[in-house]
Amino acid sequence: MFPKDNEYDLVIVGAGLSGLCAAVAAQEKNLHTLVIEKGRSLGGDGKYVEGAMGVDSYLQKQENINIDPVELLQDELQYSHYEASAPHLKKYIDDSGNTIDWLHQLGVKFAKVGKQGKSWPTIHTFEGGGHAAIKVLLSHLQENNLVEIVTSLSAQKLLKNNGHISGLIVMDEATGEEREIKANNIILATGGYVDNPALVKRHINFTSRLMSVSDGKSTGDGMQLAWQVGADQYRMGAIQYGGGAIYDKTRPPFVYMASQLAVAATQEAILWVNERGERFVNEDVNDNMCHAGDAILTQARVFSILDQSTIDHLANVGLYKEIGNSPVSPDKLDNLKDEISGYLKQHVKFLTQADSVNELATKLNLPELKDTIEHYNDLVQKGQDTDFGKAKEYLTPLEQGPYYAVELGVGMACALGGLKVDNQNQVLNSHGYPVPGLFAIGNDAAGMLVGDTYAVTLPGSTAGYAAFSGRNAVKSIN
Repeated sequence: MFPKDNEYDLVIVGAGLSGLCAAVAAQEKNLHTLVIEKGRSLGGDGKYVEGAMGVDSYLQKQENINIDPVELLQDELQYSHYEASAPHLKKYIDDSGNTIDWLHQLGVKFAKVGKQGKSWPTIHTFEGGGHAAIKVLLSHLQENNLVEIVTSLSAQKLLKNNGHISGLIVMDEATGEEREIKANNIILATGGYVDNPALVKRHINFTSRLMSVSDGKSTGDGMQLAWQVGADQYRMGAIQYGGGAIYDKTRPPFVYMASQLAVAATQEAILWVNERGERFVNEDVNDNMCHAGDAILTQARVFSILDQSTIDHLANVGLYKEIGNSPVSPDKLDNLKDEISGYLKQHVKFLTQADSVNELATKLNLPELKDTIEHYNDLVQKGQDTDFGKAKEYLTPLEQGPYYAVELGVGMACALGGLKVDNQNQVLNSHGYPVPGLFAIGNDAAGMLVGDTYAVTLPGSTAGYAAFSGRNAVKSIN
């Protein structure tokens, strides 16, 4: 299906969180706007985000949470090794509280605000998750006919006239038919490139154990369209790792997103070993999920080791530690035993059970596992991890069979960057000047905020940037 008109004030390519925020902002400015979405559903990865970053929001004021924005800026610049754009990051931080307030005024409900692991208290958790926030945005867009949304319609080529964006070629995904749409302003909101294996492999190392947990539509469309009209290729390779994840080559990674075994194996800081059965990191590293992902990828293979006593404790008593990379943490894993039983009956390759440590080591060819567990238990008994410095309260012994090994890979929530933008989110060419009429928002432009990895110290920053950048781009459009 094609749009009703052939000419618009603004065309937004992509109907995820950033695109829909831009559409609502365009509606507020009375811009005749078209939103195109190549998929059949709306919301993109925005349906799965937990919350958005904000500083000095209404909710933080209620909770007496005070953050010095200059101190926060310096901290994030250091985290990125100053690869982030200081002016762009500053503008985002300074306007982030206002962005949260804007979402709240639209009707988006927030359950709470606070930390995520060892972080700044900036994540405003969506009540009902990202699905609920997307629903609110869509309800506003249905109030009048200024914004038209068309699904199963993809952007094929950007058009220019005398150096200025003049429109684009779109294609009906069902029929392959193409049509030209005129517009002097185009916003790219296509979600980055995490679902494009070729781009990921080109810019990221150790890709064999990386697994995308995206919606499957973030294939780098926006950046490739922009590159064709002279945009600078900028800051590729920054990934938002989801920490450790169940490594299963036979099923999509999102199948395990709610798995309690995945929580036990990755979040509970018990024991991780490599392909030789050697310990290689402090397991509470998962408080920063990107650091955890990096650590896992330093090894050829990684297994999380559990014993029956840890399983019993997690299922019947409670967690050893709160889930570090989520603002929501259960009290205990009451379905864990049933999950393990079900996986064993399915003979899944990622889970191995054995009555003894020696048997487990033999099954998985982990020659150092027995010595590793003996040494680890000695550290637990002494109450100090003199090897890697794991916090004392998370030193948990492994002494009771049966024993379990869960193989881990690394989940990728999103890939950031690809396009360089200015403080109005205008796309820049390789000389640092705008491509007139072309804007990029959300993950297509979020490489401006990071170094080589997502800033988990500033939780909610990708979703918060999606909302901020969508509004920010529209502000400069007349």
